[in-house]
Amino acid sequence: MTNATTLNDDVLQNVSGGVTRDMAAAFDVINGKYGNDQARVIALQKAGYNPAVVQGLVNDWLKYGNVARDVIAGKYGVGTERAGRLAAAGYNANVIQNLVNQFLL
Repeated sequence: MTNATTLNDDVLQNVSGGVTRDMAAAFDVINGKYGNDQARVIALQKAGYNPAVVQGLVNDWLKYGNVARDVIAGKYGVGTERAGRLAAAGYNANVIQNLVNQFLL
């Protein structure tokens, strides 16, 4: 099973409908390209990114990855019940399902 630290460009493309420059940077952060803490902030700034925007995307990807794992574990039910529970929790069921599908490849 894939986890949040091994998301690849195909996963990002399938989940997001398109990889933006900031999303690609978030993916690189998840994979350790920009380091940690203040070194990450400096490296992102030098590369022309807004570190707060990129970190927000990192947080979103990790959150969605955790929800996808919960779906796989059956915590949201199945079928329309799952879609309803995900929507009630503020998630796009289609995005989560795409990510689940990628995790199970």
